[in-house]
Amino acid sequence: MPQALRPREKMVSYGAQNLTEIELVAILLGTGTVDKNVLLLSEALLKKYSLKQLSRVSPGELQKFAGVGLSKAARVIAALELGNRAFAPSAFSKLIINTTEDIVAQLRDIADRKQEHLVVLYLNARRELLQKEIVGIGTLNAMRITPKEIFGPAVASPCATIVVAHNHPSNDPTPSEDDIYFTKVLQQAGEIMGIPLFDHVIVARASYYSFRDNRKY
Repeated sequence: MPQALRPREKMVSYGAQNLTEIELVAILLGTGTVDKNVLLLSEALLKKYSLKQLSRVSPGELQKFAGVGLSKAARVIAALELGNRAFAPSAFSKLIINTTEDIVAQLRDIADRKQEHLVVLYLNARRELLQKEIVGIGTLNAMRITPKEIFGPAVASPCATIVVAHNHPSNDPTPSEDDIYFTKVLQQAGEIMGIPLFDHVIVARASYYSFRDNRKY
């Protein structure tokens, strides 16, 4: 490939903002294959996955794409995750969680995931968001998450209450028996520790379920 057309050289000369998505992904991939240069490989990858899809695909799935492999898949996913974090709300201490809608607004990133993601929002006494943590991935049974893992970060911060949330890949937010049992366990643990459970919210692509709104604890 002529040097003037190489993505890295173009980025140095013209700035990253002037590169196409194909060129930017090509820089992350680094090299092509025997039958495809890195730009053609990048173009093929972006035909299969949009940037949004790339930020959510697992390394195991992405490395199966011909010419990618684990090392390239890890670089692509890591770069997109850094981008997500860079543009995520940074002033969490000023973000107030008063309503179920406020909670759901913080869960858009997991609503349509293909695996269950368990998220905890840690709030201070003014219900300002102190911290947002993904504490587990998989079904509640498979995750085997204990109250200690959920309340641990709360003890180390000025946390007054927590919100627990997870997604249902089935797109039906109706709580299962496991969801109901898990909520009761967390409610009891929160009462003992003096850090009450504010809500447990289940999100799906187009709807949600709030245990607090439905007075299920």
